[in-house]
Amino acid sequence: MTWKPKASLGAERISFYLPIFGKFNLSVDSLEVFAKEGIITPEFNFYASRLDAKTTERVRAALQKRFEVSPTAVYRMTKMPMGEDFLQQLGKAMYTHPGSNGLYAIRSALILAAADETEGLTMINFLRHFPTSEMQLNSNLILSLIKEFGTFLSYNDTTVEAIAQQAQSEITSQQQFNFAQMPDLKEPGDYAVDQKTISFEINQVRQTNLGFSANYGLKTDVYLPENLSKPAPLIVLSHGFTSDRSHFNYLAKHLASHGYIVLVPEHIGSNSQFKEDFLQGKLSIAVSPIEFFNRPLDIRYLLNELENHEEFQGLINWSQVGVLGHSFGGNTALVVSGAPLNSERIKQACREKIPTLNVSELLQCRASYLPPGSYDLRDPRINAVIAVNPVTSYILGPESMSQIAIPTMLLGGSDDIVTPFIEEQAHPFLWLTTDNKYLGVMVGGTHNSSSSPEGVAAMPDFLKGVRPDLAREYLKAMTLAFFEVHLRDKTDYQAYLSSAYVQHLSHEDIPLHMVTSLTAEQLELAYGKTPPSPPIPESLVALSPSRPKNVLTEIENTQTLKMAMRSDAAPFGYIDGQKDLWTGYCDDFADSLGQYLAQELNLTSAIKIVKLPSNLENRFELVEDELVHFECGPNTIRANTENTIFSDLFFASGSRFLVRDRNQIDLNNNLEGLQTGVLQETTTVEFIQETYPESELVYFGGEEGRTKGVTAVTNGNIDAFVSDTILLSGEIDQQNLLRENYQLIPDNPLTCDFYGLILPQNDPQWRNAVNSFLRTKQQRNVFEKWFGDYLPQALSDTDYCLNRRK
Repeated sequence: MTWKPKASLGAERISFYLPIFGKFNLSVDSLEVFAKEGIITPEFNFYASRLDAKTTERVRAALQKRFEVSPTAVYRMTKMPMGEDFLQQLGKAMYTHPGSNGLYAIRSALILAAADETEGLTMINFLRHFPTSEMQLNSNLILSLIKEFGTFLSYNDTTVEAIAQQAQSEITSQQQFNFAQMPDLKEPGDYAVDQKTISFEINQVRQTNLGFSANYGLKTDVYLPENLSKPAPLIVLSHGFTSDRSHFNYLAKHLASHGYIVLVPEHIGSNSQFKEDFLQGKLSIAVSPIEFFNRPLDIRYLLNELENHEEFQGLINWSQVGVLGHSFGGNTALVVSGAPLNSERIKQACREKIPTLNVSELLQCRASYLPPGSYDLRDPRINAVIAVNPVTSYILGPESMSQIAIPTMLLGGSDDIVTPFIEEQAHPFLWLTTDNKYLGVMVGGTHNSSSSPEGVAAMPDFLKGVRPDLAREYLKAMTLAFFEVHLRDKTDYQAYLSSAYVQHLSHEDIPLHMVTSLTAEQLELAYGKTPPSPPIPESLVALSPSRPKNVLTEIENTQTLKMAMRSDAAPFGYIDGQKDLWTGYCDDFADSLGQYLAQELNLTSAIKIVKLPSNLENRFELVEDELVHFECGPNTIRANTENTIFSDLFFASGSRFLVRDRNQIDLNNNLEGLQTGVLQETTTVEFIQETYPESELVYFGGEEGRTKGVTAVTNGNIDAFVSDTILLSGEIDQQNLLRENYQLIPDNPLTCDFYGLILPQNDPQWRNAVNSFLRTKQQRNVFEKWFGDYLPQALSDTDYCLNRRK
């Protein structure tokens, strides 16, 4: 046979070292012969002889697998923070020479292989395009991955077998029914279904496919049974990451035909349109950490909307509400059902970036950047939950899963490589303490086995799995049985919600098992030794993460700079109303600081910038809790802060009254009866109370506080609004108001405010680095861009403040 010529630059061999034994080599030619012809060469036999027959066939299948993906998509996916994190982890195990992360070599080889129209992206072609003649492997990390691979193979197999045995045990103790003579739950119900789409606006900061927005539209497909005679139960379906409302359309229609009102919202910050816009270069940011709580809030806002929606009055039985989610949506469903986001576990688990085969951890670790706070997003209206292939291990953990108190079903596929069954469904099932819990597994099922026919058709074969038609039938029947029992309280359907019925459903092409009980001891006994990953992880108290010595060390190790900025403080940080984007001085400042630090630290790749929203209430806490390396905004430098410190000043301003007519205010008097707007939680409140105690204060709060205050002045609802001069000017510009229609008084500022960045205390090296950057030309360019128009006023205020008499 004829072989395709090798790439002029490509790996000819793979090498690795083992202690004592020294260096080992394996030629790519030997792997290629094995992949294409099944022939084990003498060289490869040294390694193949140590594998059993089943594993050998799996290795060959992996070497043959062709991934249909364009080089442009590979480039963008590997430039995405989650993709680059994955390559960095992989680069620790696969490199061109010791001590050098192989990220760039791996990315180059992936792109070139994907661009090869003849061979495409396969493991062999990837090796052929590796940019050096030898690919070196970190034997310690490879051995660690091989150990983890055991989780996907032998431990996975024995766990499924343990579940099958437990299911059989439950069957023998259950009452026997002739399911062939009973109604078929896979068949449509008696109701015709009307489908429509509703949409409403939500005033909440959200990352969308257009960027960060101060508000967004929540589109929801509604599947409504026709001719309902009484209020019906309600089910919300939550789609997965890079999916959309159509993902489970067949399931929504099926449940609606049985008399359920079904809602399918579009999670705009993590849907398929978001993915497409990213791959087309329209977005330069990955999924935002705040998506982890925006998604549950979507469901809460949706239920609130329907409670007040005239069209749905009297149609919904609000004591019968359930939720079902897939993948990221499975996490959403569990969170809204009572499992709070586990900030502490996710931070500890993601602190050490170790190569792993569980790719869902890349998504979960995005949540490690969440601001501090309570993430108990449970909605008490939810009475039952189903999570299909959910993400659970780090983001929830046993501490959160144990808090779910409603009936819960977890469903997974034994061949799921996206949210692996062991870590994300089997072990988490053990952590549930609710009285009614169910674990189902499709043997041979993948992450997307039960997706809609349209969705499955567009997927590569390795994600489709076997017999997705059967998987969809399984899901229809099990879902209906679960909700009939736990929402409608139909005791006669309890027979369907049993291991015996699941055995009746099961087909040999993709066997299905379900259990209501399982223990860690059963899994350990089936495996025969200590499992590769513990069924019950260590408690948070037992975990003792190693903290980086300082911020610069952390940035150097992770190549990530974390910052927080406001979305209500133009021009520092705000939502651009025309472009609907999160922008401002702080946004550009962080990007420019990242470039500066990459150069100062001699990094070979760019520093990723993680940007989180801050507000008046949490700006110091974000830095104290090490969620960010600095907070940027109009923060007045002061000495009485705990655990934080300020950088050198980068801007100066002062408070003034914003009025329509300066003659209506005599600042020499006590302003008795003058309605004066102020922002809550600011030092301005104290100043006005002390200086003008007779003034009638009107408080404005939240992210729109300043906007509402300026609007109140415009509409004549208050006499004046007091705030920082630059922020008032910025807000007037944001609202497209004419500056000449407003006056800022007095001529000299009421207070003197010198702004600095909020930094962690006791890290002088980091503070020195930031202060050094503040003196660079790069920073001056950013300053001029955003503050050029305000500079004359700022200089005048600074001069007054520095020379005024105390």
